[in-house]
This record gives sequence, structure tokens and C-alpha cells, in this order.
Amino acid sequence: MKAVVIATGDELVRGVHTDTNSGLIARRLATLSIECERFVVLGDDEEALSAELLRCVQLGRLAIVSGGLGPTLDDVTRAAFARACAVPLERHAECEARLRALLEARGREYTASNARQADVPRGARVLPNERGTADGFAMQMGAALLVALPGPPRELQPMLDEQVLPLAREHLQARGIAVPVVCDAVFRLSGLPEARFADLCGDWMERGRNPLVGVTASMGVLTATLRARGADEAEAQRLLVAQVTAFVERFRSWIWTEQDEELESALARELLEKNLTVALAESCTGGMVSARLTKVPGISRVYLRGWTTYSNQAKVDELGVPPALVEAHGAVSSPVAAAMARGACDRAGTRLGLSITGIAGPDGGTPTKPVGLVWLGLCVDGVVTTHERRYLALGRDFVREFATRDGLHLLLQATKGLGVNG
Repeated sequence: MKAVVIATGDELVRGVHTDTNSGLIARRLATLSIECERFVVLGDDEEALSAELLRCVQLGRLAIVSGGLGPTLDDVTRAAFARACAVPLERHAECEARLRALLEARGREYTASNARQADVPRGARVLPNERGTADGFAMQMGAALLVALPGPPRELQPMLDEQVLPLAREHLQARGIAVPVVCDAVFRLSGLPEARFADLCGDWMERGRNPLVGVTASMGVLTATLRARGADEAEAQRLLVAQVTAFVERFRSWIWTEQDEELESALARELLEKNLTVALAESCTGGMVSARLTKVPGISRVYLRGWTTYSNQAKVDELGVPPALVEAHGAVSSPVAAAMARGACDRAGTRLGLSITGIAGPDGGTPTKPVGLVWLGLCVDGVVTTHERRYLALGRDFVREFATRDGLHLLLQATKGLGVNG
């Protein structure tokens, strides 16, 4: 069965707000192996929504609509459903009683506008909303299943998980469609281009494969999802475990977490568990690595000191970088990055030190040192390595964000190779 996900609201088509519900709905439907045929974004237009719903009925689709269930005249989802299904709207006694009680508990008056929220198309199955005033509803029309949900994500998400997904499963089973059990594993990777990831995956990403590996990329971070389907949970888990084992073996060097956590959280966890101390020396990133790391509670136990040495003189005065190195190689160079990392470790008395120096732009680049050139220095127990990066010159924020991420990843790789301190 295929699905159409529809988001409604003038604020969406005008660009005032961004539709965040459709992606969530699609991800949840994927757990039932229901493929989203398309996303549709409509304004508060009863005729347009009714026509879209009628098309879904004719094609036997699952349609999930978010928004348009409020108390005002521009909330037209109820009327559009009734129109598409050729039934009248009727006042639902249980919806009305719940709504009255909710408003009274909040000290608000029950008005004629509120009463509209108790109207549902004849024959609809009401989906109670325990977190808001707008109940949802569902209608079965032949092979099609049409669902209306409120727009606020905090209301929509629990209703989707607790009511709509079980209802969709029932609908599929009633039509004799087997619903496989889906099991997922999610990994986050850094330091690996998406194209190289695809090459290493080979046929793991071929459509129709089970298990299937998928990937999304955002600011250099890859999120890989491994999805296995089975007739029951035991079969799905067996397939997934085998794929996870092979995946970890192939991508071990780039994986930073198997949990839903940020890079700085994974790094902090390693540092704290192993009691490894760290110092930072930043130039072009201006303290961004420090800011990310200090978001994590308890990091003060291991993050001892940081410097933002933006000028050449600050590198010399604060970190002990020899002036001759700066003169001979320039501030953005391997020797200076190495001296910065070593100086941070020496002055803070830490086992780990990271330095970042680069040209974030938009000016300051040369043919030999273009905008986007960044050198990172890593000092581990007195041994220093340097790492060159040449990022696309897509603005200061782009270069600085990528450098920050790569710095955190270098530190994480280093901590994974070290034992517990003391």
C-alpha cells in the first residue's frame, strides 16, 4: 500500500512556517513497509484538499492530513473530508463533552467556534487527542484509508504512534496484506565523503535489498540506517544483526556512535569514561569546538583549558609558538598547527590537545593557501600529528562548522585508541 502525506495551512505555502510533520509521518510509515508516494502541501483550501483526498480514494491510498482542525473558519480539513467522501458533518457527542471539560479545566469559555472542533464526517472513527483541543479522525473508503491529524507536532506525534500506526496495520491485515516486522539500526559517521561511503557499501544500498542500507548527509555528517524486514521479530533481528556486524567491520574507522547523540556527546562520553584530559587551541573556529564540548554536563572534569588565539601574536604569547615558524610557514600551516597543539598540552598538562588554524574567508586566500584551507593539530601523549583539510569556499560559517566537526572527530578517534587513565 502506498501513502500520500498532506500538510495544510496558509502559513506553510507562504513560507512563514516549515512543514516538519510530513517527514516524521513518512519515517513512521516506513516501519510498516508503507511507501510514501508523495508529499503535498496545500493552503487552507477546502476544494483543493477535497480533490486530493478524492484522488486518494480512487487510487486506494492511505492519506494522512496534518493541520486544519482548529476552531476558525480557515480550518477546512473537516469539511474537505466530508466533501470528498460525500457525507455530512455531524456533531460528535463524545468529542464535544471532552472539549467542554478540557476548556472548563483551563478556565476558558466553550464557544460556537470551539464547537466546530466537535464536528466530524458521518461514519468517521474519532482519534482522541489527549494533548490538545482538536481530535483527529479516520475514514475507510473502499481500499483507501483517510486520516486527519492536528498540526502541532507535540499533539500529532503521539497520536500517530499510538493510534494511526495500529489502525493502518489493521487496515492492511483486513485486506490480506502481510505486514512485516521492521528493525532498524542507526549509525553516525564523520570524515567520510558520501560518494566514498556508497562505493564501500556496494550492493548494500540497492533498492529492494533486505537488509537495506540508506544514508543521509548533513554538514559532513553521515547518518546511516540499516533496515531489516522479517515475517516476525526474530527473523528481522537475525537479518539486522548480520548486517550490523558487517557494517561495523567495514566502517569502524568513521563510526562515532550507534546512538542518537551528537559528536560532542560521544567524545565527552569517551573522555569521561577513560578520564582523559584535553586542551584546545583554536584560531579560525574562534572557540566553536570549546562551545560544543562544554554543552555536555560534567565535561569540566576532563576539559581543563582552552585558548582562542586568533592573532599571530596570541599564538606566540599564549601557546609558545616560535615566531620563526610563523614567519617561515605562515599561521595556517602544518608546523604552526603542530606547535599550537603541543603548546596547549604543555600549558594545560593534558594528555590530549587539539589545534585548528585556517582561512575561513571570504578574504585572505592566496593561490597556494586558498579560502577553505584548514590545518588541524592533534597532540596525544606528546606525539603530534597534523591534518590538512581543504573545504569548499562556501562562506565562513560553512568552513568553520566543518573544521569544528573534524576537530571533534579527530579527538574522538584518538580517545578510542587510548586506555583508561589512572
